[in-house]
Amino acid sequence: MKKSLSALLILFCLSCNVNELDFDNLKGPTLTSEVALPLGEISYTMRDLLNEIGDKALQLEEDSTSLLKLTYFDSAEFNKGEDVINIDDISNQARISLPALGPAPESQQAVIDTVLVFGYPAEKKESLDSVFYNGGNLVLTLNSNMGSDINFTFDITNTRSITGNEPVSFAGSLGGFGNYEESRELDGYKTLLTTEGDSNTFQVNAQITVFLGPGESTSASDYLNMTLSYLDQSFSILYGKFGQDTLAVGNEVLNIAFFEDLGESGFKFGDPEINFHFESTFGVPLGIVFRGLYGADSSASGMDTTFLSGSATVNPQVVEGAERPGQFVQSTVSLNSQNSSLRDLLAASPRSIGFNLTGIANPDDPTQQNFVMDDSYISTAIEISLPMELSLKDVTREIDFSLGDGLDFDEAESLTMRIISSNGLPFSARLEVEIRDNADSTLHTVPQALVLETPFIDKSGLVTQARSHVEDIHLTTEGVDALRSGSKVVLRVILNTPATSGTRDVYVKILADYKIDIKVAVVGKLKTEL
Repeated sequence: MKKSLSALLILFCLSCNVNELDFDNLKGPTLTSEVALPLGEISYTMRDLLNEIGDKALQLEEDSTSLLKLTYFDSAEFNKGEDVINIDDISNQARISLPALGPAPESQQAVIDTVLVFGYPAEKKESLDSVFYNGGNLVLTLNSNMGSDINFTFDITNTRSITGNEPVSFAGSLGGFGNYEESRELDGYKTLLTTEGDSNTFQVNAQITVFLGPGESTSASDYLNMTLSYLDQSFSILYGKFGQDTLAVGNEVLNIAFFEDLGESGFKFGDPEINFHFESTFGVPLGIVFRGLYGADSSASGMDTTFLSGSATVNPQVVEGAERPGQFVQSTVSLNSQNSSLRDLLAASPRSIGFNLTGIANPDDPTQQNFVMDDSYISTAIEISLPMELSLKDVTREIDFSLGDGLDFDEAESLTMRIISSNGLPFSARLEVEIRDNADSTLHTVPQALVLETPFIDKSGLVTQARSHVEDIHLTTEGVDALRSGSKVVLRVILNTPATSGTRDVYVKILADYKIDIKVAVVGKLKTEL
């Protein structure tokens, strides 16, 4: 069973090194017994206790009122520009037909000037203005079904060098029934596009000269096939209107080690927050939907998973986009008990928190201009903030102690453990004791007893006065016999803050200087073999 931080406070005194304990001045009502053995005394402030957690990612803070706050930091990064917009290989084909020319006694030429309009689609039909390449190839392939020679020039007017703005041009000659292929590297080039309806288009100016000898002719069935392909292209930057596509933002799982010490079911923080501090160089605002945020925790039945709910899981939380290339912009999105079920999610004390989030591009205006660079990123500093305003309801922790060859009770008919506490922490505690054998079967159970009494607390949840309590936990002859034959003692502590009012949880504040003192003694006829 997971440890509870608060329970650990109480039980520390029962499991500490005897050499660290102070046996002096163990005070309380007089006990009549043949032997009284003081087990020790321990004193702790909340500041002392929390400083012992030892989680490197955890920061302990105090505000001006000495209210303690636990803060956990982690980070994540999203840099998959292709998830925002992606352009696969693009291939366009055209058949250029020749005019019919009859035979003539002398040589003749047929000249064809034409403008071809081709499509340049993005994967999800985004509207593109321009793309700048840092890799890829532009390939022209020609195939002639004519017996005549031809000369050709193809000017790719919309694909130009970035430095000189000259268009890519393919020129050459082709024999009868010939084939031609030429490739140009795209690094250092750009393609400027025109939007026609839902399509991105560009133009190719083609000039073809067909040479006919004396007596030769052409027919309407003569043609030149061309294919123009943009292959394996990569981009330094893309401009356009990317619309409202959805994308997965992050697939992170953060291990929250300190929750293992903070509690289990029934342990609630009054005002928890998870703050996401985003830094984005994408020229696209994103609306993050947090319904994919979850807490996961191991249990006897496997893996318990609790998903976040609330308005933040329905309404996109906006992460601003950069206004120009090379700029970064910062945004903060906060999850809290007003816009989500974060309080209940953390009440399960998850050992990990996962972020399978959905992003919506341009959540407010799908027609706005966007850009994405090859090194665009969104980095996120994640801050889990837990002010120590708590509600505990039957938070339970068990701790085992081996009996081994330890205490042996000779001729004792009963045994009493006396616990004397001065409690300055705003909760109460009950203790139940079980004695078990090697098969983990219960030999004897001591009913629950109050070991910490709730101190005086004002309406704001602050302790105004500590409260002392003396509790005698009696072991009958049956219990003493169980100690002789058993293999271990199991102590179960149940913690509670003051009772709730109706359906409303009552939260108490934990200040750094809140203090607890506990003294423990065992009374009975016994001899020790420690």
